[in-house]
Amino acid sequence: MLLSVVFLAGCSSAFDQDIADAGSSQVTFFIETEKLPHVNVNSRGEDGAALRLSQLRYAIADSEGRILNPHYQKLEPDFSKLTIEGLRYGDYTVVFLAVADTGCADAEITDLSVLQDVWLENSDTESPVDGIYYYKKVEFSIGKDQAPISQQIVLELCVGRVDIDLNVSSEYMWRFIKEVKVTFDDDAGVPVGLTAYGQYVGEGSVRSYDITGGYSFCSFPSDVPLSGIVEIKSEMSNGEEFSYHYRFEGCNIEAGRISHIAIDYRHPESSDGLLYVREKDMSRFDTDTMFLADEPQAVFYDANRRSFHVDAPLQVSITDNHKLGVKFFAPVTIRDVRVKCRFSKISHEFFELARFDAIYPFMEASFPLPVVERDATFTTESGRKINIPAQTELTADDVTLIIECEDPFMKKIEEIDSHWYIRFSAYGADSGHAYWRHMTPLLCRHGVALALNMAYMFSSSEFSTELDKYDGILFDNGKNPIDLDALRIRIRNHGGLMLGRVVGVGGLGGGSTYGLADYCYTGVYFDATAPGSNPHNYPRQAMFHEYGHCLGYNHSSNMTYGDRWTVLCATVFVNMGQSGKLPVNSKDEVGTLPM
Repeated sequence: MLLSVVFLAGCSSAFDQDIADAGSSQVTFFIETEKLPHVNVNSRGEDGAALRLSQLRYAIADSEGRILNPHYQKLEPDFSKLTIEGLRYGDYTVVFLAVADTGCADAEITDLSVLQDVWLENSDTESPVDGIYYYKKVEFSIGKDQAPISQQIVLELCVGRVDIDLNVSSEYMWRFIKEVKVTFDDDAGVPVGLTAYGQYVGEGSVRSYDITGGYSFCSFPSDVPLSGIVEIKSEMSNGEEFSYHYRFEGCNIEAGRISHIAIDYRHPESSDGLLYVREKDMSRFDTDTMFLADEPQAVFYDANRRSFHVDAPLQVSITDNHKLGVKFFAPVTIRDVRVKCRFSKISHEFFELARFDAIYPFMEASFPLPVVERDATFTTESGRKINIPAQTELTADDVTLIIECEDPFMKKIEEIDSHWYIRFSAYGADSGHAYWRHMTPLLCRHGVALALNMAYMFSSSEFSTELDKYDGILFDNGKNPIDLDALRIRIRNHGGLMLGRVVGVGGLGGGSTYGLADYCYTGVYFDATAPGSNPHNYPRQAMFHEYGHCLGYNHSSNMTYGDRWTVLCATVFVNMGQSGKLPVNSKDEVGTLPM
């Protein structure tokens, strides 16, 4: 793999090479980097991948080790090739030193006079040389009538890595860990420098080196196995802090390899059954996002996987593999979500089963529950401690789950008085139908926002107030005035919508069938039209026209055509969106989400 370009550092020189009687051969080195061993820390790159380099140094020396500066030398900007010309006949050495672009390499690279000089030096003798560095020494000769030299070289890692493998009783235990530091014993020495000739020199150690972020560090290799302690500072649920020291021995640091220090992490509250997922710990769990661009149709048309009720877009459940499943059908982030639980055969009281700092837009995730793995202790709503035996075969029938969340979005959802069931359908897209086409993941997202907004608007006092102004004006299929209270009940008790996509018309609807054109799904938000423009644009007209059909009205009523029902709904919808009162107000709340 050729290396990527970001920063170029040239070679150092002690004197210019005299090219009198020089050979005419050209020397070319094609440069690659050694692949990394298995990497399990995100910040250090993909498994088996060569990292991007931030700089590459090289130096050319004669047979006595003196650094030369040939008249022609060129290192390609992407560090993939070095070309040298104008060297005398004789024996030479070229050395390379490269730095991976990890953002943590801070050792000093010095200028050279001879190959015995220290080239890479760690000035802090109580910290490891914590960066990914590559080194290579290549010897070559220039002779008379020699053809141009072309050689492929692979830069090799000159540091090893140490991973601290913490064995926690449950994934949620990571939230208690505040700081991790490593200290080598006094008699443990690690080199502090690397000469241009490839020799490790000097002796340093590691004292209270902070590895909290990644639980690993890089170091020059050691001649002997190392021992020392890992100090872990933690906190209790009440915020009280404490520290434990864990002893380790036999840590061999070898260049280009990963050493492991395994630690069984202990915490006084390891029996606590609460699953608490901090925002910074979310990546440790099995999380995904619904309606990504590559989501198959078989997934988003499957109502078992992609459906929700408008008054419950956040779903929690016990999955078939005994985990806590979470799905969130909304394009917003909500915070401080608590899941309360009651084991029907064990206690009549609810207790907090799980807590989330954040739930992300369209998140789909599953979380291992401590109580599945072992006996767990919970605190009930009355303050009583209760011990639940390990529920290794936990099912949805064993528990009752409720959600508590004071996030403004969820408080709006609580105001929705209908229970519409929302799912997605291809309808006649595969049968050659003139109008039906397949939904896309992005249209599904807009459909979710549309359903939430429409259900919320119909439940609002703003809509109810404006609806009263249409008493005696709205009429049904037989031209009879519509009883507004009966209309409210009909909306509230409507079963729901199966969302689809049409072309050639603005929409098709009736009963649970609800199809809109692309531009209708995206054009109903208040900011989809210019400020001050008529709220009754075609997408909003189609949106409420088709819902009029879903309520059972045909074109003989003014609940579809007639500039009554659709004007009423479009006006309230735009006003509420403009004032930020809808669950999803702006088109950007959906349109700017990663796909």
